[in-house]
Amino acid sequence: MTLVVSELTRAPSPDRGGWTRLSARVRSDVDGLDESWWLEVADRDADALRVSGDPFLVWLAPVSALRREPVRLDITADRELLEQVREIQRVWQTWFPECRAEAIDAAVADVLTSDAGTASPEAARAARTASFFTGGVDSFFTALRHDAGEGTPRTVRIDDLIFVHGFDVPLSNERAAAHVIGSLGQAAASLGKPLVVVRTNLRETAFARTDWPRHSHGAALAGVAHALGARYHTVLLGSSAGYGDLRFWGSHPMVDPMFHSTRVRVLHDGPAFMRVQKTEYVVRSPIARAHLRVCWKSEAGDNCGRCNNCYRTMLALESLGVLDDCRTFDRRTLDLSRVARIYCRHDYDVRQFGYVRDLARREGRGDVAEAVERALADSEALRRRLAFVQRLRNRRIVWRWARAWEARLMRGWID
Repeated sequence: MTLVVSELTRAPSPDRGGWTRLSARVRSDVDGLDESWWLEVADRDADALRVSGDPFLVWLAPVSALRREPVRLDITADRELLEQVREIQRVWQTWFPECRAEAIDAAVADVLTSDAGTASPEAARAARTASFFTGGVDSFFTALRHDAGEGTPRTVRIDDLIFVHGFDVPLSNERAAAHVIGSLGQAAASLGKPLVVVRTNLRETAFARTDWPRHSHGAALAGVAHALGARYHTVLLGSSAGYGDLRFWGSHPMVDPMFHSTRVRVLHDGPAFMRVQKTEYVVRSPIARAHLRVCWKSEAGDNCGRCNNCYRTMLALESLGVLDDCRTFDRRTLDLSRVARIYCRHDYDVRQFGYVRDLARREGRGDVAEAVERALADSEALRRRLAFVQRLRNRRIVWRWARAWEARLMRGWID
């Protein structure tokens, strides 16, 4: 009953000409799992790929903890990273009752040095810094503020920006990926930085059975950072919440930096700033106003203008008086009469919309503040009704009725 990783290879991609793939086999005798997990980059970026078990070790951390299954790597991994992943699983075990710290074994490699005790040529090449970049508020904030010399506690020079196709845009949606990559490429060029595109099937593997926001998106990104460890010494991951909104989550300012090795450092960037503060900062940039992308539900790779995330962002932009200047949003989709139908499902949503309400009041947009207040009040009432109905879903006889009732309750809500 062990997750086994073997057959590490770096070779031309079998699916896409001009790309190079790093892959490994992941097997388990518990459920017959037998999968190839892979990541690939265009040949021009193939020098960034480091043939090591490190990314697979990181990716398997949440899978192992949730399956409650030990891991054995029949490929070499970094000694320091191995110890860090073991400790991260202990953290998750204290945070999430569904997780358990499991035994993780691997052949280990120590710090990369030459026989003379100095850094090897490979270590010297891995001196660049990159930041993950989706075009959202968090990633734009990281890219822009460090470019402006406003890093905390010190400025980090970002050399490259990284977009991962296969995370928020499915691998199968090539059309959306082309749209997103085109827009992000233009934004990166305007910022004077190359855009490195990575493709991975991670979310089509057993990893997909982890809870992406709750458990695993930080590990997913950290694994990509380690896969590119032949080029990058430091990789920044934009925070998804401020210190005032911290919760046990898949990306966290305590856990993300723990995913470090002797070669690669992962930085969790920007948690001192709340999302509304980041939005205010980002929209000062004409580059961000031209390319801001916050929606992960749109099948076209744009901002759908109809989901919870799009509405929250548009309300903030409208309060700041810049919505008309943000070309990636269609202001015709913002209907204040519909704001009361935004469903704030989680406590986090309640807080985030509360910040937007406060911003609207500060900017003299009482109409926006009033609409958001209605959404918060109506969402609370809906949550109480849904909680009652959901308790009935697991009861015999009434479970079909309960599911139908739940669907009726959610009809017409922006979720």
